[in-house]
Parts: sequence; structure tokens; C-alpha cells
Amino acid sequence: MVGVCAPGGAVDAARLEKGTAALRQLGFEVRTSPGILDRARFSAGTVERRVAELHGLFEDDAVAGIVCARGGAGAGWVVPRLDAALLRAHPKVFVGYSDVTLLHLYLNRLGLVTFHGPMAAWELANGSYHRESFLWAVMGQGASYASEPDELASLRPGEAAGVLRGGCLSLLAAAAGTPWALQAGGEPTLLFVEDVDERPYRIDRLLMQLRQSGALDGVTGIVFGDMKGCSPALDADYSLEDVILDALGGLDIPVALGLSSGHTTHPFVTLPFGVRARLTCGDEARFELLEAAVS
Repeated sequence: MVGVCAPGGAVDAARLEKGTAALRQLGFEVRTSPGILDRARFSAGTVERRVAELHGLFEDDAVAGIVCARGGAGAGWVVPRLDAALLRAHPKVFVGYSDVTLLHLYLNRLGLVTFHGPMAAWELANGSYHRESFLWAVMGQGASYASEPDELASLRPGEAAGVLRGGCLSLLAAAAGTPWALQAGGEPTLLFVEDVDERPYRIDRLLMQLRQSGALDGVTGIVFGDMKGCSPALDADYSLEDVILDALGGLDIPVALGLSSGHTTHPFVTLPFGVRARLTCGDEARFELLEAAVS
């Protein structure tokens, strides 16, 4: 059974219905809570409701996986109220992205694998997700994901392997200084970062914040998402690639751009955070997952 939760923004009923129907078409039994369509300002009901919903789904052993309905503001209020012992005692598939990045960071610190993947009231509702990578990640069906030869742009050469971590860049930066901030955990980390509609000067600022906070210590390589809407104006005398390389100057690690996960116009690739992956950058760039997330 798959449980659908709304830890952040308020949920559109029609989109949610389409997304739960899509999950059922994939063969899953689906459960939603009676209050999932609640609204409190911009969030899906009170923080107490959202915490109780998440705790209930984790505690219920009939629920094998949890898919977030959407991202949206509000998840930051949920994280400090979570019961770490309860979540650690009931590990299960947990899927989402955007503001859900904060929950990924929290759960990854507990040693749980999580899934940067499509959400019920968005990509699952409109079919804009990469079905093969989703089913492999959460079910172990098919082959592990690897990028095609011409899919990624190589920005800095090299080869790196490590435990895959990351999420939405602005949320990773916002977590700096909190108890759930991004950290390598004493092991090499391959970092995935993505965002949408952030101006280049903000990309520079966010990457600098991660560097200065120590979040990039132990990072062996970085692969960026599509970074949709983050490029400078057409008449600018610099590119997004220039901004990224300047912000990461002095770090002797491979860097690639263009992995279709998160805020993207291409089919959303599901990435398991907490498993090993490899990035190879030369004339071409290649990203590949090296181990399964589920058994």
C-alpha cells in the first residue's frame, strides 16, 4: 500500500485525484488521510495535522511507501516536530522533491534512503515522470538508471563516486545552520542539486552559502539538474555555466549539468538518496546509479 501525504503546500483536489489514480494504475493500493485537502494559509492544514499524518503513515506497517502530494511552503515547520525514533523504527520508501528536500535531509541523517521523485498531485497526475527509473527505484523493477551519452553537459572533467545526496538548491542552503543541514556523514558524497527560476546571482549566493557552511566538505562531484529558468538574459555576457564554475572555483571535483530530476520540463528521473552513484566527466558526462535502493 502507498500512503499519500501533504507535508507542505495546500493540495488541489482534482490534481490529487489524478495522481492517486495513476498510482493505482501502476498496481498500488492508495491511502489518503481525511484531512489532506485542509488549508491553513498556504499550507495543507495545521502543522499538527501534517505531522500526525506523516507519523501515522510511517507507523502503519501496512503502508510500504509514502508519496508526497506536492512540495510547497510549510515542510520546514514539520521537520523539527518529527519523532526520530518512530521514523527510524519503521523505514519505508519516501518520495518527493522541492520543499520536501528538508525531509530528505532529516531522514537521510537517520540513515534512511529516500527518493527524489515525482509527486502525486504533480508529475504523477500529468504523467511527466520517467516511469522506468521510478519503478526501479521504489520497486527494484528493471534496470538501474544511467544517463544517455548526450544527456548531460560536462562542465569540469574528472570522475567521482559516492553516496548520492542533495535536492533543491535553495532548500539545501536554507537548511544550513539547522540540525538537519546537508552533511557528508564521514563518507564521500556525490551531490545532486537543482532549482527553478532562480536568477544567476542567487545561484552564486546559494552555492557560496553551501561552501561557507561546510556543506560541500566531503563532496566528490556535483551534478546539477536542468536549472530551468536560471539562465541569465540573452544579452548577458556570461552563462549559467560560468556562474556555476566561478562559485565552485578551487574545488577539484567533476561537475555536470542537465540531469532531468526535480523542476524540469523533461520526464522526471527518480533518484534514490543514500545509495552509491558515479559521475564521469570528460568530452561527455555520464551519471549512473551503482546500487539498488530496495531489496
